[in-house]
Amino acid sequence: MLRPALLAAALVPAAATAADPPRFKWKADDTLTYKVVQNTAVRETLPDAKTGKPVTTEARTTLTLTKKWAVKAVDAAGVGTLEMTITAMRNEFRKPDGSSVVRDSADPADAKEMAGFLNVPVVTVRVDPQGRLVEVKEAKTGAARLQAELPFRVTLPDASPTATPLKAWDRTFAFKLDPPLGTGESYEFRQAFAATGVKDGLLAATVETTLKDPPKALAERVPLVPMLWTGEVFFDPAAGRYHAARLRVKADLPNHQGEGTRFEYESTYAEDLAK
Repeated sequence: MLRPALLAAALVPAAATAADPPRFKWKADDTLTYKVVQNTAVRETLPDAKTGKPVTTEARTTLTLTKKWAVKAVDAAGVGTLEMTITAMRNEFRKPDGSSVVRDSADPADAKEMAGFLNVPVVTVRVDPQGRLVEVKEAKTGAARLQAELPFRVTLPDASPTATPLKAWDRTFAFKLDPPLGTGESYEFRQAFAATGVKDGLLAATVETTLKDPPKALAERVPLVPMLWTGEVFFDPAAGRYHAARLRVKADLPNHQGEGTRFEYESTYAEDLAK
């Protein structure tokens, strides 16, 4: 995991120097392994079906996984074809009644149930040297989500972000709400990055995701909230590799389904390149 001291230091701007812009350096037959821990809490206040009084329920999920990206090919433009495999996963779901359900690939019985997506390719994508998603060649689930949550969490700027002054850049993406989340509506997001410096060889940048034209009805925003990540990403320019991310989402939608109702969502995401 990225050490707290390194996280703090990475946010201190270093002396700016002109340099080549950072780029992903894909190498055929390379394998990149990342450890991910995501904690999510969802609280919702709705009227009780019998009494009509507001009742708040809470569900929590802790997901820990190891994923490997295998570089299968690199074309003349430096675009890499990468294949992702999940090699380990533990998911703990804490229900509103306080009970928990745990599925862990370390348990042979659970591993058997996960056979459809464990230790087999689940995503194949093409990613350019700036980290932009060129193509989703195959995805067992969540192909559209890859536009919102990039395979490597960052796109890199056209020019060096550490030249004076420190640079900011952004990207836009659209996310379509297909059933059961929606009825095919498409919403546009903006993701803004800003370099904060270089420390111990890592380029640090903040990231903030915003919804360009939020739906007026708060209930319609509920399925869009999980895409609103903010936080920090870290890139190793010398190695040409995404190194880590510390991201979070926090949203509070009062009266989303009428007076006295409430939807609260909070999630943290930590990802690190394995040593």
